[in-house]
Amino acid sequence: MNVKIRKDSWSVEEDNLLKEIVLKKIEQGLTQISGFEEASILLGRSKQACAFRWNKNLRPQIFKNEIPSKEHVVREVADSSTLQNHLQLAMESYDEMKQSYDEISSAYNLLKKDYEQLLNWAKQGITHLERQ
Repeated sequence: MNVKIRKDSWSVEEDNLLKEIVLKKIEQGLTQISGFEEASILLGRSKQACAFRWNKNLRPQIFKNEIPSKEHVVREVADSSTLQNHLQLAMESYDEMKQSYDEISSAYNLLKKDYEQLLNWAKQGITHLERQ
């Protein structure tokens, strides 16, 4: 039986590096997303691939035996302000991306209008030359 190994399959070393980076970011009070961004650069993979690997394979392995304790619950309440900060940052990032998208969309529409005008002039020029 031939077992095919995907060309883009994850190695143990890549898994370990991704775990190390994401856990370091979490310990620093940063987001998992910042870990995915750093890992994507070092591993040559997309942020989405790193996030998928983390959430689907690595995170369940790490946290599968974790039973919430009183200390864990207290920490969750204390971390709610951190969660609020992350939510605020996410909303600000969304607003910035939406503003950039709107600017790009507006510039695209202007270029499209200019292109259509130039195309129309070119057609008029060709028609004029053909008449002569």
